[in-house]
Amino acid sequence: MDCRRNREDELKGIWQSWDEAKKTRFQDNYGNVAQLLFVKPDDALLKAMVHFWDPTYRCFMFNEVDMVPTIEKYSTILYYDFRDSFRKYWKWSVDF
Repeated sequence: MDCRRNREDELKGIWQSWDEAKKTRFQDNYGNVAQLLFVKPDDALLKAMVHFWDPTYRCFMFNEVDMVPTIEKYSTILYYDFRDSFRKYWKWSVDF
């Protein structure tokens, strides 16, 4: 895999040429994605990510073990109880 950055300087120049109002409108629509222009990517990390990415399952695979966090893991990481019965992703049964 060959890592290269395309038009990085051109895109940074466009961003820096905008006034605050234009930057704010862009951020309102797209979030802070423009700040990624100023982050230097690690080529070795990108190569490793491409190597272990499984496009079929859309997750990272290491020795046939997927690296997809479960709802419980997200709950721990975010300090949020996902067992809220009003959430659509939570399975529940109704007794008749």
